[in-house]
This record gives sequence, C-alpha cells and structure tokens, in this order.
Amino acid sequence: MRRLVLVVFALSMWSCTAAPPVAAAPASATIDPYLSVASGSPRPSLVAMPWSVQADFDCDGRPDRLDFFGRDTGAPLATVLARLTLASGTASEVSLGIDDGFSPVIGVTDVNGDTCDDAIVSVGHGASTVWTGFLVYDGALRRVEENGEPAMFLFAGSVRHGNSIECRRTKDTPELVARGVSDYTSDYAWDLVEDVHHWYSRSGLVLWSTTRTVILVSVAFAMPPNQDRYWGLSCGTVKFPG
Repeated sequence: MRRLVLVVFALSMWSCTAAPPVAAAPASATIDPYLSVASGSPRPSLVAMPWSVQADFDCDGRPDRLDFFGRDTGAPLATVLARLTLASGTASEVSLGIDDGFSPVIGVTDVNGDTCDDAIVSVGHGASTVWTGFLVYDGALRRVEENGEPAMFLFAGSVRHGNSIECRRTKDTPELVARGVSDYTSDYAWDLVEDVHHWYSRSGLVLWSTTRTVILVSVAFAMPPNQDRYWGLSCGTVKFPG
C-alpha cells in the first residue's frame, strides 16, 4: 500500500511540473461584446433578411450598405445581426435583439449631429410601442450606448400613453430627447416626463436632465395638443426604406 501511495504521488508531481506555461494574453487584445466573433471562430448560421439600406455612414460621399441577417443560435428565436459594408469594402457587424418578424430597420437619418447617416433600428415591440436603438459608424459599426449599455428608446403608444423621440441641437450641443406621457393618474391631465440626453461621442449618450410636468386638458380623456411631440419620431428628415 505504501508503495502505491508513492507511485500516485510521483505521478501527480509529474503532471504538475510537465504542463507547459501558458502565456498571458497581450494587454491590447480586447473583444468588443457588440461586434461579431473573429472570422476563424465557429459562428452560428446566418440567413439573409429581405431588408437593407444604402446610405453614407462614414461621410466619405459614397453610399455604404447596411444588411440584416437572422442568426440561429439554437434558441427558440433567432437574433438579428446588422452588417455594414463600406464603399471601401470594409465590413463590421453588430448584434441586435431577437427576430420578432418585423423589419429591423426603421429609417436612416443623422441622429448624433455629425452630418453622417445613421440607422434607427427596431430592437423589440411592446403592445403599442416600438423599442428602438441607433446604429452609427464610429470607426466600425456600433450600437449607441449609454452608461456602457446599449441605449433603447420607445416611440408610439396608445390612447392612454405615448412615447416619442426627438433629435435636436441646442446651441452647439446635439441632443436626443425622449418623452413619455400618460393620463393614468387623472382623466383631465397628462403626466409628462422628458429626458434630455447629450452626445459625448458619435456612439455615446449621457443623461443630461429629467423634467416632470403636467399637461391639463378641459375634457376628460382628451388628447394633449401637438400629439406628434409625445407619440412621434422627429429626427430631421428620416429616410424610410422601401
């Protein structure tokens, strides 16, 4: 028995010393969680979607192409992959939400004030609202973030609540304004919340201010004036696909 223990001990020591040292990854090797996997890695199968747009995302005066694909990851629903191919031939990709059967692209416009084209995309749907995100070119195709997370905003709504998105410039500062209204607390008033976000980079937002006000109406359940301000999408001249 003593002899067997010595043999086992010797084998365990050999296995510990025989393993070659593992080199640490270079400090510069980083992975963007919103970009696709490396081309040499296994990747889920892609199915081209019947939606694409052409616009000048990198401001070089030439049209670029944004395509969308369904990506089978083994989950019940496929996810959506957006791929931007520049006129130069360079391509980059970003993962969006699940494929819910709707077109992932809402329209193209300048959302961040850099004069380049950007894409407004659908990343989900509620019962009466559209959940939106923004795709911009910032050295590569990127989804706009806030606080390190993909930014998402709502628009549309029902007769009792509404959400809107506005792109605007105040003095020299490009802003994105998200509004939400509802009349759940009173039949004669709409509660309004207005969030103003500032762009600190082409693909980054920061919440600048939040304002809460009340819009009074003289008739029960009447809609507030200027409904597009609270139910619409106002980002310059939005070019819709198709």
